[in-house]
Amino acid sequence: MECYLPENLKTEFFRAKKALFDADKICIVSHRGPDGDAVGSNLALRMGLESIGKTVVSACVDLPPQNSAFLKGASDYVTDFNYEDFDVIVSVDCGDLKLFRFTEAKPEILSGEKPFINFDHHESNNNFGTINPVDPRACATCFIMYKFFKFCGWNISIDVATALLHGIYFDTGSLMHSNTDAEVYKVASDLTMRGADFKRIAKELFHTTPINRLRLWGKIMERTYVNDEGVTVSAVGKSDYQACGTTAKDNGGVIDFLNAVPESKYCVLLSEDDNGIVKGSLRTQRNDINLSEIASKWGGGGHPKASGFGLEGRLEPVISWRVVNEGAEGAHEIEF
Repeated sequence: MECYLPENLKTEFFRAKKALFDADKICIVSHRGPDGDAVGSNLALRMGLESIGKTVVSACVDLPPQNSAFLKGASDYVTDFNYEDFDVIVSVDCGDLKLFRFTEAKPEILSGEKPFINFDHHESNNNFGTINPVDPRACATCFIMYKFFKFCGWNISIDVATALLHGIYFDTGSLMHSNTDAEVYKVASDLTMRGADFKRIAKELFHTTPINRLRLWGKIMERTYVNDEGVTVSAVGKSDYQACGTTAKDNGGVIDFLNAVPESKYCVLLSEDDNGIVKGSLRTQRNDINLSEIASKWGGGGHPKASGFGLEGRLEPVISWRVVNEGAEGAHEIEF
């Protein structure tokens, strides 16, 4: 099928294609805490490059989640690499440079000495690469990667189609989020016709929930409330993970339930990780709220309807009680 390419994206595709074709060894990096789109776009690009004889490594500071482990090549991720071993470094699905993480220990990545290609679809992306195929209108980085495959004339094998559809299906919430338009359905249809394992994708992403994860979600939903500003809030900490035999990775998916509260402006899930970071995940169904702007107040970003941030620290519950008497005589309101 034919794909629409904005002129700026077409220009960056030309530059990315040349850099990749001229290279022999390429390292593709997914953002920390990789999700279905970060893994799918990484592995699809890797398979495409390997098909034309390139030596390619997939890297991330965190290994792929269990729901992406079935994808071809997911078990081959490395958690570190030597910058000098590669001709090109590629970032996929990193809406902010700090999510890339490797530049902290390898600042030479930003030196411009070698091409640094930044494939992404987040509104918060500030084009930190030397080459930036970034399209905030795209539903997923895998959607951009599909167009890049078509642009390069690469064959989309069954394994590539599965990886690409995996990312698109994840970032569109099983083709139900507002970022799913007619073109997304056409691409998903094309990938399915090419053999993408749609049933396995759907099962792994949205229909596999171990009982310990359900217990964790129960804790999260039990303490959910809507504050005075109309924001749905909940939180989960390390003690909850220990009690349920889970990790921070098991939070994935519960945010969609918080986002279903009627008439809520948006929802926030605060969660501790094992590295002293409190992550804030934000979602909304409303068109008049830009969560990327809200998340940017705390150094985060993302999309208008799905964003996040991370702050150093730990969660501490604050409990308050209010005594209210609304009678005409002796009316009072006391908060403790």
